[in-house]
Amino acid sequence: MDLQQEQQQWWIRWQEGRIGFHLPEVNPLLIRHVHSLATDTHPNERSCILVPLCGKSKDLIWLQSHFHKVIGVELVPQAVEAFFEENQITPTYSLRDSFATYLHGNLALLQGDIFQMSSKYLEDHPIQAIFDRASLIALPDKLRKNYVALLRSLGSSNTKLLLVTLAYEEGTISGPPHSIPENKIFELFAFATNIEQLEKQDILPESPNFQKAGLRWAYEAVYLITFP
Repeated sequence: MDLQQEQQQWWIRWQEGRIGFHLPEVNPLLIRHVHSLATDTHPNERSCILVPLCGKSKDLIWLQSHFHKVIGVELVPQAVEAFFEENQITPTYSLRDSFATYLHGNLALLQGDIFQMSSKYLEDHPIQAIFDRASLIALPDKLRKNYVALLRSLGSSNTKLLLVTLAYEEGTISGPPHSIPENKIFELFAFATNIEQLEKQDILPESPNFQKAGLRWAYEAVYLITFP
């Protein structure tokens, strides 16, 4: 499956309401670990955070009070429309090259293909933090290296990535979400100056779909990754 076909699948998921990955509340892992994204050189009160493949996540609203600028990127127009409708927000709209841009306060939500993203869309807001809760695990193996390279190109020196991943017994189900074990994280982010696992928890007891599939183990892990 090529990139265009992969993207089409996500459009279909939103149209059919198959968005089990969406959390109706702010991600508790983000709340628990957001402090780790602060640095001496980029304190949060003047920093910018990127939220790739953000969907209609409530995280965007919550992050507005923690960062000077929040930039979300989402492929599917329906997800963007739902975000503003559900949060009763009327944004300003503009079209710039490959992205429809929605602005509200210190939030910019860009609707378009994240693989078309470049630093020119960031203007005067270099990325010092990234929150990836369900982006890397949504992508098939052949797209992950390109995605990680994109994040690196969008980041600045000492950018910190808060990454949430899943890993499970392979060979029983096919993603998304895809299984990305710890060794793969270290391979993908080999360029990083530091990779720290902040948390790891067994999620099999609370994952009925995984249980039905006969998985014997599954866990969620949180990493803090520092760019050079």
